[in-house]
Parts: sequence; C-alpha cells; structure tokens
Amino acid sequence: MMCVVTAFVRGTPIVRLTRGVCFAALLGMGLSGCAGTGGFSGGLFSKEAESPYGAYLAGRHAASVNDNREAATFYDRALRDEPNDPIILERAFMASVTAGDMERAVPLARRLVAIEPGQRMARLTLSLADVKNGKYASAREEIALAEPGPFTALVGVLASAWAAAGEGDKALALEQLSAFEGRAAFALFRAYHEALMLEILGDAEGAGEAYKAAMETSGGGSIRVVQAYASYLSRQGRTDDARAVLEGFIGLSPDHPLAEYELKKLNAEGTLPPLVKNAPEGVAEALYGLGSALATDTSSNLAELYLNLAIYMRPDFDIARSLLAGSYEAQSRWADAIAAYDEVGKGTPLYMNARIQSALALDRLDKEAEAIAVLERLAKDDPEAIEPHVAMGDILRAKEKYAEAAVHYDRAIAMSGEPDERDWTLYYARGICAERLGQWDRAEADLTLALELSDDHPLVLNYLGYSWIEQHHRLDEALAMIEKAVERRPNDGFIVDSLGWARYRLGEYATAVKYLERAAELQPGDPTINEHLGDALWKVGRKIEARFQWRHALALEPEKKREDILRTKLDFGLEAGENAEKAENEKTAPAPAGS
Repeated sequence: MMCVVTAFVRGTPIVRLTRGVCFAALLGMGLSGCAGTGGFSGGLFSKEAESPYGAYLAGRHAASVNDNREAATFYDRALRDEPNDPIILERAFMASVTAGDMERAVPLARRLVAIEPGQRMARLTLSLADVKNGKYASAREEIALAEPGPFTALVGVLASAWAAAGEGDKALALEQLSAFEGRAAFALFRAYHEALMLEILGDAEGAGEAYKAAMETSGGGSIRVVQAYASYLSRQGRTDDARAVLEGFIGLSPDHPLAEYELKKLNAEGTLPPLVKNAPEGVAEALYGLGSALATDTSSNLAELYLNLAIYMRPDFDIARSLLAGSYEAQSRWADAIAAYDEVGKGTPLYMNARIQSALALDRLDKEAEAIAVLERLAKDDPEAIEPHVAMGDILRAKEKYAEAAVHYDRAIAMSGEPDERDWTLYYARGICAERLGQWDRAEADLTLALELSDDHPLVLNYLGYSWIEQHHRLDEALAMIEKAVERRPNDGFIVDSLGWARYRLGEYATAVKYLERAAELQPGDPTINEHLGDALWKVGRKIEARFQWRHALALEPEKKREDILRTKLDFGLEAGENAEKAENEKTAPAPAGS
C-alpha cells in the first residue's frame, strides 16, 4: 500500500516571464472592483435577476466566481434602468475588461469617465484604444487625465512613453521613462522598454546599451529580454553573439520552447525578426510584463485583467495567451484555460504546449476520451514529438491504467534515444507502471536508471526505497534512501509518510507514529496517510485514536478495495483488516510469467 507522488514527468512547462522585481505595492491597486461578496444564486434567466437590484446582485455573484462575461451581462441589464449609476457602471466596465471583452469595455470606459473623469483604469483603457488606433497624442492626454495612483507608476508611464515613440518623438519617450530614475523596482521595465523603443526609433547604439542593462538586471533569466536582445544582435550582424545569448538561456531553462525555436530559426536563417515592431506591440509587452509579475497571486484577478489587455493590443500574443491559460489553471478554471489555449496559433512554438495543456485540462473535467483524442491528433501531426505520448501516459497512469500508460512511455523512451538526465522522468513513470503491474524486474531496472539519471531525485529515492522495504529487500540501503528523500523534502507529506511506513514495516511502531503524525499534519486530506497512522496507533495501543484515523481515512473517499479493508479494521481491528488485505492481494496478484 504505497503512498507517493507520481505526477512529475517530462513535459513542456507553461511559459512564464520571470522578473526579479517586487510588485507588492501594485497588488493593492483597488482595480478588481468586480470581485463581489453577494450571495445571489439565481441563474441568468431567474426572476430575481429581472429587476435592476437582482441583476446587480447576480452580477456580483458571477464576478465572485470569476464568470466575468456573465457578470458583465447582468450589469448591463442593471444599467438599462440605472444608466448613470457609477457603482454599477464601474463594475460592468471592470467585468468586461477582466473578461477581455473590449468591444463592451471601451464604450463603458467613455461613459464612466463622463461621470468620474479621473477613473484610472477607464482612462488607461481609452489610452490603449487610442494607441491601437494610432492616436498617440490623444492616448497621452487620456493618461494625463487619470487620477494619480499606483498604476501610473508603471503602466501609465510606459503607455505614455510608447505613445511618444509611436509619434517618433525620441526625446519625449525618454523623458517619460525618466520617471523610473532611482526606482530599483522598475529598473528592468525601464531598461527593456528603452531598448525596444530606441531600436524602433533607429538608435541602434543606444538600444544595445539598454539591452545590456536589461540583461544584467534580469540575470539573463527573462525569456522576453533574451528573445529581444538575440534578435537585435542578429540584425546587427552579430550572429554568434545572438546564438550565445540563446544558448545561455537554454542552459538555465533546458527545452524552453521559445528559446529552442529562436535558436533553430537563427541557425537556419542567420537573423531574427524584431520582437516588437510598433507602439501597440510595445504597450502589449508592458501589459504582459505586469500581468506576468502578478500571475502568482491567485487571490486577485489583476493578472487576468492585464493579460487580456495585452492580447487586446496584440491579438497574436501567444505567450500572453499561454500565461493567461496558466492563470486559469491555477484557479482550477479548466474550461477557461482550454478556451485560452485553443487561441494559440498553430505552427507557433507554443502550439504543442498549448494543445497538451488543453488535453490535460480536458482530463481534469473528466473528459478522458476527448483529451486522448487531442493528444493522438497531435502525435499524428508531429510524429517526432515525444510530448504527446508522455501526456497520454500521464493521463492513463493517473487513472491506474498502467498497461496502457506503459505503451506510451515505451514509445517516448524509444523516440528519445540514448538516455540522458532529461529522461529520468520517463523511466520513473514507466517504472511505476511496471511495479503496479507486478513486473518488478522491469520496474527495478527503470527506477534504478531514473535514480542515476536524476542524481538521486527525492521522488525516485522514495519510490525505489519504499518498494525494497515492502519486499524486505536491501533494508538498510532502502531506509537510507527514504531518509535522504525526507532530508531533501522535509515538508513533503507523502515522502514523510513513506519514512513512517518504512519504520512501521520494520516493527519500529513508536518511531513510525512520530513520522506518520507529521505526514498527516502535512497532508491531512490523504486517505492512505491517515490509514497508515491508524495502523501505527493501533500497534502502540492507542486503539481509540486508531479507529478515529481509519474513520477519517474512510471519509476521504479512498479507492474501493481500501474502503472494504478500512471497514473491516473499524469493525474487527487491525489484524482482521490485514488478513482481509492479504486475501485481496492473493486474489488479484498477477499470474506468473508463462502461465
């Protein structure tokens, strides 16, 4: 009865822009006014929502559960009767912006500033619409009319600077950027956007110096800065330097799809196109940067808001769409994530990642067949791609369809060629499948290789060590491996549980209780850990507490065969449960080879 985390396998990560900047001050902007606390539970066509007040409450409820499109529809209904109510108008506007519905948001912004002339987000939205339409002077006027506030410290300045760059006014653009002078938190934004602007304005030398500053400030860890700088270098005839910049980033982030794509394109064509070609794209870059910085804060919808604004300014902005989808995933908004991933362009470097993530999201919605179909089409379209097979293996393994999962891992391993350190997750995953299928020789070979390739990753240490202890094989070495895993991940409840259960198997019940109590604190919602703790408590004579833990484990919905064993323990004690488990294992044990 093993309790381990097994969902860490090879795949392409969601792309995120890392910025070494503190944005704590920006999180309190007060721009997420659509997040309500109302408890209205009526549907779109309920009678309660037909009145202005009912529609307003329905809008607040929809916004509180992140359904901003429906919220905007409700607020529109309320505005029919109260067209100049500033609260409803602001909520309608914010819901529309957050949902990315700019056709609705821009007219609402105009109505809102007619009532509240300094409303910051409305003015920003109107300025973005002006930049998008080439009305640069008007865009700067909109920013200037906004009330002072946190957003003007970054987005407003960058939008104004890009509007000036759009007019070809280099002096004014740099003057706007000088507002960041001495403000370390905005140093990267300033250097990066100054480089982009100067390049567009024809100052190649100044752009080069600014790019160097951006690279230094970011530590070479920002994919957007790396892409822009490599592009600049390639167009200055410095192909080798451009290649070195990309290879340096790949050294930090192996297999990064954008960096790999740019390097392949550079090697094939000798040059790269500009990352940003005009003012609207420059503003989109600024909005994306802010959305990226805010993306880890799932308590706010500000990242969603800014990323949708970035996409409004640049509809083909695949990296922003991918990050937006990732933000939805972090909130378990799987349908929204799928919709965002589906907009990533086919043939772009992020398309493979988007389709895989979309399939995984479908699986989270219990649409396994649809998920597998997406991945099978992807594998057919790109026969050399390993990732779709890995993703299919992951989905099937999570469903305990180990034989089917192993087939896909077999294919991925065959396609990957000679094993290297990147492949350890493939062997780890296939080893798990083999172990679960009772094919221990194959499992041990894969897990041992995974351990070697991963340089003793805690997950592999835990799984292999635990398996040996279950078999009473190489006990000292196995226990040392699990202890090493716990040392590396002391707050991983599953690994701590393994150490406790290993001590239990060795008859060290008092020590086992100590570790298993810690594991249950770290992972209170796991049925296996709670069952383990109950078993250990029974062994040390704490039988009332043991039954409490078993009852708790049963309430956490374990797999069916564990339910029956837990009920036996509750009714007749640990020994009866162990006998029932032994009988179950003998009944379901795989047939010997050749039988």
